[in-house]
Amino acid sequence: MNLKSSIQSLKFILLDCLLVGFSLYMAFALRFNFTIPRLYFHQFLISLPAFVILRCVLYSMFDVYRIIPRYASTSDFLAIFKATALGTIIIALINGIVPPFVPAVSWLYEHEGHLQRLSWPVIIIEFALTLLLVGGARFIQRAMHLDFPRRKQQKNLRRVLIVGAGDAGEAVARQMRISPLYQAVGFIDDDPQKVGRLIHGLPVLGTTSDIPKIIEAYGIDEVLVAIPGIKPADLNRIIGQCEHARVGFRILPSVHDILSGRVALERIRAVEIEDLLEREEIELTLPPEKNYIKDEVVLITGAGGSIGSELCRQVLRLQPRRVLLLGHGENSIYEITTELARQVSSDKLIPLIGDIRDFPKLRKIFQTFRPTVVFHAAAHKHVPLMEYHADEAIKNNIIGTLNVARLADEFGAKRFILISSDKAVRPTNVMGASKRVAEMIVFCLAKHSRTLYAAVRFGNVLGSRGSVIPLFRRQIAAGGPVTLTHPEVTRYFMTIPEAVSLVIKAGSMDDQGRVYVLDMGKPVKIADLARRLIQLSGFEPDIDIKIEFTGLRPGEKLTEELLTAGENVKATEIGKIFTAQPDDVDCDKLWKEIAELEKLAYEGNGTLIRERLKKLVPEYTPQPEPKVSPEE
Repeated sequence: MNLKSSIQSLKFILLDCLLVGFSLYMAFALRFNFTIPRLYFHQFLISLPAFVILRCVLYSMFDVYRIIPRYASTSDFLAIFKATALGTIIIALINGIVPPFVPAVSWLYEHEGHLQRLSWPVIIIEFALTLLLVGGARFIQRAMHLDFPRRKQQKNLRRVLIVGAGDAGEAVARQMRISPLYQAVGFIDDDPQKVGRLIHGLPVLGTTSDIPKIIEAYGIDEVLVAIPGIKPADLNRIIGQCEHARVGFRILPSVHDILSGRVALERIRAVEIEDLLEREEIELTLPPEKNYIKDEVVLITGAGGSIGSELCRQVLRLQPRRVLLLGHGENSIYEITTELARQVSSDKLIPLIGDIRDFPKLRKIFQTFRPTVVFHAAAHKHVPLMEYHADEAIKNNIIGTLNVARLADEFGAKRFILISSDKAVRPTNVMGASKRVAEMIVFCLAKHSRTLYAAVRFGNVLGSRGSVIPLFRRQIAAGGPVTLTHPEVTRYFMTIPEAVSLVIKAGSMDDQGRVYVLDMGKPVKIADLARRLIQLSGFEPDIDIKIEFTGLRPGEKLTEELLTAGENVKATEIGKIFTAQPDDVDCDKLWKEIAELEKLAYEGNGTLIRERLKKLVPEYTPQPEPKVSPEE
């Protein structure tokens, strides 16, 4: 404890000495109608030091002098209550037992030859007064701290309407009482029993349907949604009301971020586009008995990418023996390794720079580290670019996958999980066709291997490097226009953590050679997504920020699918995850065609590559090879 805090504690010890003494005096005064007989006044003087010393010692033992009054809470008051009650119990025991049985101290209780115990009403009154005064001294300081900032900066405060009169909303309102920036005006809640009630002196003004008129009536500057886990449809409706009333809006972090019970105002954030997806985010946890990662050596290819890096984060929580972070880009591998090194010991992380097309390098990695679980996330995923560079899609997505998958079998890995894409279903582009062939490689190797092979197929991932959201944000920041390819383009969306949870969960299945798919809800129109993002940025679509349609890009289609017609979809024991038995593959033909594709890739013949892909993937609808490089 430093000098300043010691002085502060000493001040409260002296204050408590005065308060305890005053409480004892008032207890005697009240007991005798403010006319204390001489005999009992002598008793007061004799008892006073014992009361003061006992009370202060117990308050110290219960850490009362470590309480910062401005942050005093119910738990602090409970500590004061316990110390005061224990002191009263000790006093009562001494008062009832000591004088008759301990003659050596009985003189403390004698006056003019008479044995005088303390009056029981005095003891009870003193307890109540001490508790009231000692506890009250702390809470008066807290109340003064809550009020003074409000008086000083009343004119500069932003008037906030809190949506949600639950625990999170109460915590935010409590912090706003000491904020020099915000003033909570009241609450909104759809529970009719709360409407009209008070929380910290603030009224519950109505339900969410009343938001527009309350904004106008109370001069609201900002609406704060304090309902962790609010449904996207409800959030959309509230935000629409705020936009119509032209006031700002923010949202509390998710429930996982506030489990500590303390909601900090600095954690309140702007609403993100992810909050508005019309689907429930699915949290997929891995039960302990299904933890196939614990104490294993895990290899993650593409570990520096958006999916690969999140895989590293979530895999580490499952207590692997080691994680091998393999990537081609040194900067991205350095960044994710540095981030994770702050959470785990460095011997658990092995950063590896290498290319999955480099078979000798891959073999050396497998020989040295013997990975037992392999997550294969490395791939080229950009659809238009792969139309222009079909040779690179073959080298990376097909040959690279074949290299990693074969080595997993050769070196006895227990599991191999391929990260695939919805674009592998009835593909209209080279990227999707190459991912479909990658799935076929996995299914063929699964037929004769002790390694469990699986592919996980999902849609677009919000926030990934290839997502449209970062592009739209850059365009909005530049003043527009926001460019879309077609007004009717729709896509499935999920968050990065959710996608990775699916991958890990699918890896726990024991079915050999399957593709796993998540129920991703309803597809979302990209045009609607762009308009909402413009609104969330504080602008009006087509007024402040223009939206322009440029036409479908090479290889792009209007809608994406997650399954083909012949894949025999079945539900699994895990909600929202489905398994599909892939179409039968002629594996001998597959290996021959891949060998031809590899030769064509190194010759750079995009037209013949498309023809070969068509032979391997009959449902593939190839586009003519583009002749001009794209402008990014």
